[in-house]
Amino acid sequence: MSVLKTYLQKVSKRLGVYHRLKASWVYDLYWTVADKQWAKSKKMEVDFYRNLLQGFRRNNLILDVGANHGFKTDVYLRLGARVVAVEPDELCQDILKDKFLRYRLYPRPVTIVGKALSDQNATETMWVDGPGSAFNSLSKKWVETLKQDKARFECPDSEFNFSQSRTVETTTLDLLIAKYGQPFFVKIDVEGNEVCALRGLKRPVPYLSFEVNLPEFKTEGKQCLKLLEALDAEGKFNYTPDCKDGLRLVDWVDAQEHCGVLERCTEKSIEVFWRTWKDA
Repeated sequence: MSVLKTYLQKVSKRLGVYHRLKASWVYDLYWTVADKQWAKSKKMEVDFYRNLLQGFRRNNLILDVGANHGFKTDVYLRLGARVVAVEPDELCQDILKDKFLRYRLYPRPVTIVGKALSDQNATETMWVDGPGSAFNSLSKKWVETLKQDKARFECPDSEFNFSQSRTVETTTLDLLIAKYGQPFFVKIDVEGNEVCALRGLKRPVPYLSFEVNLPEFKTEGKQCLKLLEALDAEGKFNYTPDCKDGLRLVDWVDAQEHCGVLERCTEKSIEVFWRTWKDA
């Protein structure tokens, strides 16, 4: 099976449809046969968001901020969402286009915004681990964290030297909402720049998530909780280290209680969810 996999990868890359196939039913079918655990894991991720996003309706908008290669975008499309994928890396933008827009009779409902998310409409420095890397970031602290702890993530393709940088355009959540409409869910994965990203939001949304890398970004995680609390004091929080395992807390809690959760958390990385949806 591994020989067949290698051969198919070479052929599809030569034809320029490798990434397109990774977002197709053919790819799903292959892994259903080759690795049933992969297919089960994918279904669990989709089911997690289907259960999480109470009140979600087909064609509702989701902002995938820090879309990278579009794994989460694909999950959201399976829910029936329209997706705005925000991604400043040019290689990732091409992969997103290959997956969801090119080589299709009917392009998927995905809009790609080639900018980084921050608290202003401007230009900023992005520190580059490598083209297409999920670790590229506007956060100098994130860069220094990875340089000092290169074993933090199992990623053989990354040396975490960040020897390059480039200037990227930035936008804000408010500007994205003004242009594309009110999202039902906002996913933020911006490698340590979450506080700046949330400072660009001045109105509540039904659901939102942001990443916290611990223990280094514990303080920033608490700042994010307070920023969201200021937008809706009745909003509640929960978290998970891995979506496939479900939410960790039995009950959603307020910002103050979740600050305590962050203080006690021993996980290296978690995704924090914020809910303001009143019917949930």
